[in-house]
Amino acid sequence: MKVRTSNYFSRLFFTLSDEHQQKILDFVQYVSDNGLKGLVGRNKSSAPTNPRTKRQRANFNYAQKHCLWHYHIGIPEYKGDDGDKTSEYVLHYQKLNDEIVLVDIGIHPPFALPTLEKLI
Repeated sequence: MKVRTSNYFSRLFFTLSDEHQQKILDFVQYVSDNGLKGLVGRNKSSAPTNPRTKRQRANFNYAQKHCLWHYHIGIPEYKGDDGDKTSEYVLHYQKLNDEIVLVDIGIHPPFALPTLEKLI
């Protein structure tokens, strides 16, 4: 699977600590070699399940429209069971046909979808 970055993420990457950069590079290498199956951390669509409120429906539509997903990258560490491990930081990306575009990294909770400016 091909992995690329948004312009925003390309700039952001070099401001991150060496540890954070290495976790991201490990993710990129794994996905390039194996695709998204078999990842250690939780990997899921960023569209809220069963959106009930107007805001949740708007977030659902936004996440669906922009193919947004997030992956628990293991920063600072993983917690939980294999294949469903979570971490404080998530890597936000767009999942397109046979490529993904890294767009942001942030803490969770709270969970905030990347803005349009970060997707370019």
